[in-house]
Order: sequence, then C-alpha cells, then structure tokens
Amino acid sequence: MKRFVLVLLCISPLAIQAQNVQLHYDFGTNRKFWTATFEMFKPDTLGSTFWFADLDFDFPGQPRSMSAAYLEISREFYLPWLKKSPTWHELAFHLEYNDGFAAFEDSSAIMGAASFNSVFLTGFCYPVTLGGVTISTQALLRLPRGMNQPDFQLTLVWFQSLFRNKLLFTGFVDLWSQDKPTAPGNKELVFQTEPQLWYLLNSHIGIGGEAEISRNFPYGPNPWQICPTLAIRWEF
Repeated sequence: MKRFVLVLLCISPLAIQAQNVQLHYDFGTNRKFWTATFEMFKPDTLGSTFWFADLDFDFPGQPRSMSAAYLEISREFYLPWLKKSPTWHELAFHLEYNDGFAAFEDSSAIMGAASFNSVFLTGFCYPVTLGGVTISTQALLRLPRGMNQPDFQLTLVWFQSLFRNKLLFTGFVDLWSQDKPTAPGNKELVFQTEPQLWYLLNSHIGIGGEAEISRNFPYGPNPWQICPTLAIRWEF
C-alpha cells in the first residue's frame, strides 16, 4: 500500500495536530495480508509536517513477518510575503521524500530485498473549498533517485467529517509521470487513489476501510486494480 489517509490540509485553518495508527486487512486479488500504518501531522508557526509509514506483513513463507516498508515525509512552509494577498495568502511551499523496500523470492527460492519509489518531490500546495470540503491541491516536481529526467505529480487530498462527526471521509488522488522501466526516456502515467471511510466509535477508535484504486502502479503496463480493505484506527 502506497499510502493511507492524509489529514494534511495544506495550510487550512481547520488543520490540527493528529497522530494515529491503523491496521488494515487487504482483500485484493493475490494480496490477503495485514498492513500497519503510522501517521503524524503537526502544524507550527512556519507551516506543517506530515509523515506516515506502512508496514506490510506478507513475507514469503512467513506470512506474519514484515515483507515491505514504505515511508513518506513532507514539510510545507508558509510564504510570508504573500500573507497580505487576498488570493494567494494560503499558498505554501512543499518538500517531500518517499522511499521503501520489499522482500522477494525469485524462481530459485533465493530471498532478497529491493528498494522502490525512492523520490524527492517539491512544489506548491493550495487549499480549494468545494461544497464545504477543503481540498489540498498540490502541483509537484518529481525527482526520482537514479533518474536523469524529472517528472510531474498532481495530488488532491481531502478530509471531511459527516453526520455530526460520526463518519470520517478522507483520501487522496495522485497522478504522476515516470520512466517506463523497459524503455528509459519514454514516459507513462500512473494513477492512484485511496478513499477511506471511517465510523468513529468515540474520539479515539474508528472502524472502516479503504479502496485502493490504481492503474500502472507501481509500473506499467498494469490494468485497473481495486483492492478493498477492512481496518481499525486508533487516534492518540
């Protein structure tokens, strides 16, 4: 799983400090494993910091052992010289780093590990309100490690409470370009979205899940895939 709920709302005044841990069971085809997710979002006077880590438990031959880990950490900075602008005062500068690894077993039953999706991103974030929902829109430049040509990424993130804060609807949409692994220099588009819906039992515990929908992820050609999960969430 690439990522889960992003409670990052750019520099929205609704943003609050939050930490949570989630445990998902993935029902996707050929998946059927557990993933633990840890998230933190913390605003401050200069901007905000967000990070999350995913741990998959599907090690070959040992399904209860960790098989993959993925980390994203991002930092957004206010732009004080735009503070008095009626239009762009909420524009923020965005920095991000993504990295991870996965264990594998080849045809000779030899175990190994491979790094994936190691990339720096930078760009700008701007909150847009549609129908009472604040959507963080991000226009980013992708700088993959070991690649000569940069790529682009467009990201939308939302966080919306419903029915007197009993339901929480969150998620993201990513669209980016990357080099085709079989034809360096030629590009392909990758689409990924992970909407989540949570029923909040109280201020700490939520039950729900997500639908991971993607195309060409992590590399193409890869058809449309839908991988649902059931999960529990603890806010602390």
